[in-house]
Amino acid sequence: MASGMTNMSLERTNMWLENLKELKNRTGMSPKQIAEKENLSEKSVNRVFSGESKNPGVDLVRRIIHALGGSWNEIFAETGAVIGSQDLATLQAEVNRLTEENALLTQNLNIATLDLAVQKDKVSVLETEGELLKMQLKHKEEIIALHNYYGTVIGGITKGHIKE
Repeated sequence: MASGMTNMSLERTNMWLENLKELKNRTGMSPKQIAEKENLSEKSVNRVFSGESKNPGVDLVRRIIHALGGSWNEIFAETGAVIGSQDLATLQAEVNRLTEENALLTQNLNIATLDLAVQKDKVSVLETEGELLKMQLKHKEEIIALHNYYGTVIGGITKGHIKE
């Protein structure tokens, strides 16, 4: 046993794996299903669950947890597990990447929202113009009808069919 490491700290270190196994049992997923869902090698997944992989990478564990529909906190909250500086740097890089991606997606959403508002305004203008054109058409139809009516009346007067 490593110097200064007690049975209690060993138990707590392995607790995350027990939590992960429990989650796997609850979901009923096989290592093969987990591997397929996250595009992992089945061998790597089996090594994690068997304990053969003593220090699996954060990304591998994260992907297994994701495949099982669990959360990082669900697996590690009670363990007191310490994350190595390499893993912490990997996690921080992932947080930074996701933060940038979120900012870009938010910016794209804002642009799309503005574009949608502009398109709605254009539709409103077109609807108003359409109503105006309908009114103009109706007015022109009324003028044509009056023209035809008075043309008939005047024609009848000049031909003597209608007396003044």
